[in-house]
Amino acid sequence: MSFMPQSFFSGVVPPAPAPKLGRFKASKMVVLQSWALLKKDKEILWFPVFSGILVMLAYAVIVTLYFFTVLGGDFARLESATEETNYISYVFLFVGYLVSFLIVNFFQAGVMIIAHARFNGQDLGFGDGLRGAATHFGKIFIWSLISATVGVILRQIFERSQILGKIVATVLGVAWNILTYFSLPALILGNTSITGSFSESASIIRKTWGETIIVNVGVGLFFALLMILGVFVFLALLIFFVDYGAMLVLLNIALVVYLVGLMVISSALQSIFKTALYEYAKTGQVPAGFSPELIKSAIGPR
Repeated sequence: MSFMPQSFFSGVVPPAPAPKLGRFKASKMVVLQSWALLKKDKEILWFPVFSGILVMLAYAVIVTLYFFTVLGGDFARLESATEETNYISYVFLFVGYLVSFLIVNFFQAGVMIIAHARFNGQDLGFGDGLRGAATHFGKIFIWSLISATVGVILRQIFERSQILGKIVATVLGVAWNILTYFSLPALILGNTSITGSFSESASIIRKTWGETIIVNVGVGLFFALLMILGVFVFLALLIFFVDYGAMLVLLNIALVVYLVGLMVISSALQSIFKTALYEYAKTGQVPAGFSPELIKSAIGPR
């Protein structure tokens, strides 16, 4: 019995595996190539901006309602919370999770629709992204409802458990986020069902060999370093202008704008790259604007 592969005798050479990129190089390429696409569709930046503003407003409303309806306008009542109060608190927590997931998913869907159109030679605007997301609102709501339910359950496990339970809850949370990483693009771009989006996301994740997660973590670290650098520059300037009140105000405003700007850009770029990976995983075609080296390194053979 021969243990030689069949291709050895047939003369067929198996395809070479996709070249592996270093984490730093891959993260840098993600930022640069996603940024090049972002410059063509600058309106994408408005989606994380509006998403962040609406999430903050929603939390402000929910916290205010909780403060006056449950605590009676007195934070001291947190110290004497009853079991009934705790249940009501979880209801408010669930609503907060649901609203925030719904807002974030809705606007992220808009980014994916515009990026997907760009990959296919179309040029959509901000309104097109909103209208496209609105046509999938039902699915986005149900997916947000599921995400909020999972979030609250894991939060309860974490808060009511000892160290081992907290570790288990954390691991389950990470596993859930990884397995559902491509669920939203599957819902919006693949037009799958809720259950179909979960299985499709899990299937794509199995092809990534972990590179997709590593690269996205690398992109997050890249922007975290930029944030730290900005804070150091701010502190250095603070020493020189400590006696100038007006300049201190301007420096604080500049720092806030800088940090918020980085968060907005980071969110937009990661949504673009996620869409590119989903596009390649579904079609086998490298999206326009991205190098085959980068995409094939992140997604394994089909």
